[in-house]
Amino acid sequence: MKLFFKYIGENLRLYPQIKFTKNDEILIRNSAMTHLGLTNLNQLRDRYEGQAFFEKTMKNIGGLMALQKHLNIDIIDLNKADLTDFQPYIKLNGKKININVFNFGTLPMIKIKEIENPMFFIIQKDSLTFMLCGLASKDVIEKNLIESNTVKSSTDKFMDFTGFKFLESIKQ
Repeated sequence: MKLFFKYIGENLRLYPQIKFTKNDEILIRNSAMTHLGLTNLNQLRDRYEGQAFFEKTMKNIGGLMALQKHLNIDIIDLNKADLTDFQPYIKLNGKKININVFNFGTLPMIKIKEIENPMFFIIQKDSLTFMLCGLASKDVIEKNLIESNTVKSSTDKFMDFTGFKFLESIKQ
């Protein structure tokens, strides 16, 4: 949390917030349940991986939808989305821009081998609220990484992004 406020804190009030309704959450949850082949909410909650899958889906799909709403572009069709290992991105002016959605209180982790495109950074403040931090070029990302305290994989190298003062604001 200390590093979060060190690198992001002063900018928090500047970031646009997108808040979803419970209906939006239900649509995403139903999509996750359909993907897992479950028929009711109790089945989702009974399976640890079901609840974890829903939370990951809510984070990634929610962050993408928040950005799409803010930019007034078409929202992802949840019936057509492949939720298996879903990696959010958008195309703007013919360019692919990755989306990194991370939890409030943490820094975004980036897989070093996968820094190929510019990236939008989005904070998931709570289950229904997303804060749109901004856009970083590949160069800004590469120059603003620190060692991560979290180990996600023994084979892949992850680092934390800290360059929030260099982000371009997300314009409507």
